[in-house]
Amino acid sequence: MKAWKYDEYGGVDVLKLSTDVPVPSIKDDQVLVKVVAAALNPIDFKRRLGFLKATDSPFPIIPGHDVAGIVAKVGSKVKGLKEGDEVYGDISEKAVEKPVQFGTLAEYVAVDEKLLALKPKNLDFVQAAALPLAIETAYEGLERAGFSEGKSILVLNGAGGVGSFVIQAWKYDEYGGVDVLKLSTDVPVPSIKDDQVLVKVVAAALNPIDFKRRLGFLKATDSPFPIIPGHDVAGIVVKVGSEVKSLKEGDEVYGDISEKAVEKPVQFGTLAEYVAVDEKLLALKPKNLDFVQAAALPLAIETAYEGLERAGFSEGKSILVLNGAGGVGSFVIQLAKHVFGASKIAATSSTGKLELLKSLGADVAIDYTKENFEDQPDKYDVVYDCVGQPEKAVKAVKDTGIAVSIVGPLPPPGIFFILTSTGSTLSKLNPYLESGKVKVLVDPKSPYPFDKVNEAFTYLETHRATGKIVIYPIP
Repeated sequence: MKAWKYDEYGGVDVLKLSTDVPVPSIKDDQVLVKVVAAALNPIDFKRRLGFLKATDSPFPIIPGHDVAGIVAKVGSKVKGLKEGDEVYGDISEKAVEKPVQFGTLAEYVAVDEKLLALKPKNLDFVQAAALPLAIETAYEGLERAGFSEGKSILVLNGAGGVGSFVIQAWKYDEYGGVDVLKLSTDVPVPSIKDDQVLVKVVAAALNPIDFKRRLGFLKATDSPFPIIPGHDVAGIVVKVGSEVKSLKEGDEVYGDISEKAVEKPVQFGTLAEYVAVDEKLLALKPKNLDFVQAAALPLAIETAYEGLERAGFSEGKSILVLNGAGGVGSFVIQLAKHVFGASKIAATSSTGKLELLKSLGADVAIDYTKENFEDQPDKYDVVYDCVGQPEKAVKAVKDTGIAVSIVGPLPPPGIFFILTSTGSTLSKLNPYLESGKVKVLVDPKSPYPFDKVNEAFTYLETHRATGKIVIYPIP
């Protein structure tokens, strides 16, 4: 018979129409249904993308849960159905715990009798196929909620298949400390524009701008409430806009989703199950990195790179990095060495992180708790301030040099900049990441699970992290 199937996880392109699939055999408590119509559900593409790997059946997999058709054969223990009956149903009793290998996108499907019902007489097969999984899910949810006569209800996304297709996300409705962050379970899946993709978030990373924004530092330019925080993402493309050209469903990507984080903050960030992202802000994930490592990269490595470019850094020049063990500083050291060809790299940190600086490529590791770098005789072509010491930074600059800051304004000769995010920078740096020359620095306390985001922020705000703080796994 004919059937759609796939032999590997991935985007739509892994689906193949096969013409030599055996007609399924049935067990004693099953019926063989001639499929007249079948419907698609979000779980079908999520499964194809590999979200159910831990419990999935072997390959090949024929997708599809919803069926409407005619009983062609009955097992010996079947009592309520007979050949010729017009039936409909969701063929997978436990779609996540025990996915069915051979689904409904085929000419015939074997189905447990208990999962089927007679088709409503007033409905055609197309209408009947659109019902099972969605209407059963809607009903079970109402029962589980104890819904009954006289009660009121708000249905989010009432035009969806179930009546609500919602996700989990961390959000806040007012400025304040960590306590304003709330884990919500009823956030609508974001819609995408023509030049955007929808990303299933696998891992996300935190940055100082996330908590500064929550504290109200960006009030003048901020988006309306509620705000879902988060800039860094690593995940899987599940939907593409009509004008997207270089990405497709199933691509593993990473990026900083906010092009202008201060001038135009994004309202719905990465601390959610799904996020809508401009295609131009993403790049394919380096093949040698997992999602946790990839999530730790975008904002920090793009900031490091842009600062070096703005400072006119080039081969043979020297650099001093303030807070070289931080998320941005760790990349400044590595990019200065491996991408730009620095002649000398110095960096500051606390006593316990000096060896880390050397392992990243620093020639000189300065303990800021014991030494004043600005008073030392050595001066540098570039001083990269990642911590906020403008007056001291410019004192360590050569007469012909420059200081650059990501924290705040500097006196001359200094420049302050705010990152303009772009996926092209990530693509440019991918070879250095895939070769292992540039390494990702993830804080030893990471990753934090999704339900501990508030704890992760509390730690971030101590300013004691080494490298990046990552949230993983995300449901």
